[in-house]
Amino acid sequence: MRYGIQTLSPKFFGAAPELAVAGFNVGANLGTTTLISGTIGAATEASKRGIPAIAFSGTSGSQVPWTTTPIPTYVSTYAALSTNLTQTLIASGKPFLPSNIWLNVNYPASSSSSCASPGSFKFVLSRINTADAGTSADVATCGKTRLPTESTVVRTSGCYVSVSVGRADTKGDASASQQAVVLGKLGKMLVCLP
Repeated sequence: MRYGIQTLSPKFFGAAPELAVAGFNVGANLGTTTLISGTIGAATEASKRGIPAIAFSGTSGSQVPWTTTPIPTYVSTYAALSTNLTQTLIASGKPFLPSNIWLNVNYPASSSSSCASPGSFKFVLSRINTADAGTSADVATCGKTRLPTESTVVRTSGCYVSVSVGRADTKGDASASQQAVVLGKLGKMLVCLP
């Protein structure tokens, strides 16, 4: 990511990118996994450099060459979902995200028989880490001031996608006010867990 921002983007586009996208990664990046993930590392690197970023990860799949045919269901599904969320964020206007903030998006398993099309999925605002008694409240949504963890979202039956708001400097959860900015930008595509 750093090389792309510092070298490739200026060379080919004459400036730094306006938004950075990492992934989709094969394998979920949930909870404390965010601390060691390369996909998350790429997104936080961009965010630390002042470029809003999104990290996408999917539960299904294996690493396959881009020339693989037929294209596996999870590849086309995760690609369409990632494009939808990215376009929704861009359409919300600049600044796309608050400073030092990135999004961690995780998709549940997708196959030809379950969660097989982009229309089957529902996005849920979530938190990266489990909250304890001393954790500050999250943004108020779905009648609560505590967001579900991304692990809870992805493991809930019904094709739910977690969208967590993270701080680049800690790779942990953002504040309620920062979550509220994302809720305002993506609210039309977000649902509550049952």
